[in-house]
Amino acid sequence: MSTPSCSDAQVLDPKVVEQAMLWMVRLQSGLSSQAERIACQQWRQESAEHERAWQRLNGIGQGLREGTHALTAPDARQLLSARTHLPRRGVLKGFAGVAVVLATGQGIRQRSLLPSVFSDYATGTGERRSWALGEDLDLKLDTRTSLDSEALANGRLLTLNSGRVLMELGVSASVRVATPEALIQPAGGARLMISHGLPGALGTRVQLLHGDAMIEQAQGQRFELSGGWQQAFGSGQAGPVTRLTTAASAWVHGQLLAERMPLGELLAELDRYRPGFLRCDPAIAPLLVSGAFSVDQPEASLDLLTKVLPVRVHKVFGYWANVLPA
Repeated sequence: MSTPSCSDAQVLDPKVVEQAMLWMVRLQSGLSSQAERIACQQWRQESAEHERAWQRLNGIGQGLREGTHALTAPDARQLLSARTHLPRRGVLKGFAGVAVVLATGQGIRQRSLLPSVFSDYATGTGERRSWALGEDLDLKLDTRTSLDSEALANGRLLTLNSGRVLMELGVSASVRVATPEALIQPAGGARLMISHGLPGALGTRVQLLHGDAMIEQAQGQRFELSGGWQQAFGSGQAGPVTRLTTAASAWVHGQLLAERMPLGELLAELDRYRPGFLRCDPAIAPLLVSGAFSVDQPEASLDLLTKVLPVRVHKVFGYWANVLPA
């Protein structure tokens, strides 16, 4: 058995992998234009990770490419025009070659490669959705969030694969939430937010709006967190306990509240709600921004930034957006 190279063993961003798959669908479906073929090439050249994702899909075998050839034009249009992951899930699962992409021989698990496609609950770009799990647990998933749920004899186990979730527990609820960095057990009646893999954040972040929670890391360390406080956890490390601000839950209402936030951080957050790729010129990334921005209308938020800061937005095919000095 051959040993995977270091490049093959690298974990790829699920968003990048999905975009590579969508480019492959576009180019193999017969719907692509010359401009889109050029755009795909530019996307591959934009970063080494983009090219690794493309080459990994190409190197796994013919399955995915045969699946894209077999996809009908209407289904391809449905997939390519979908604004969220959920409509894509049914189409992607119909590919004859998707199982090949997820073969264990490649050392890739379904939920680590494309969590938004294979998770029990998922949201796409710019989408927020709510679910009620029984009578004592309400969930609200932020954009690009994926989560699995399993009913066990001693309660419900949720696995947060990526993104951010707001949880409201009934007083009798017994729920645990697992992430790669921690196992969180909120008390009955708690209201909290848990995130994993957000840009600029340390691993998993637990934010208690109300109630208490017990947090256990893989190494056995245990922490208790109370309402009004937050803490981040990485692999084998724990960040400081800090006061929770009102801005933390603004996303629930479709807002991003910034108070002297570096422009680069603000754009990284807006990028999560916007289809495509949003980049910030390093020269202007330290500019400080204060204000309320809509995550439901990220283009309007970008326009607002050009009015209050010395910046301009350059868009390519309406998909890539680069924020540059004015």
